[in-house]
Amino acid sequence: MDYKLDNIRLLTLDEAATLLHVSKRTLQRMIKTRELPAFKVGGQWRLRESQLRQWVETRETGGGVEREKAR
Repeated sequence: MDYKLDNIRLLTLDEAATLLHVSKRTLQRMIKTRELPAFKVGGQWRLRESQLRQWVETRETGGGVEREKAR
C-alpha cells in the first residue's frame, strides 16, 4: 500500500486546545465523549489538523449540536 503522509499534520492536545481556545481538560472531555475525532500515538492523544478544521467549519455553518435554549 502506498500512503501519503506528507500533508497530514498531527496536533497534540496542547496545540489543539490552543487552536480551539479551550482548556486541555475540555478537549480531553470532548475526545472522551467522541465529540472530536482523535487517536493515540505512543499513548498520547493526537488530532488531525484537517479533521479539526473540518469540525470547526461544520459548527460554524450550523451543523453542530444545538444547545437547549434557556427559559
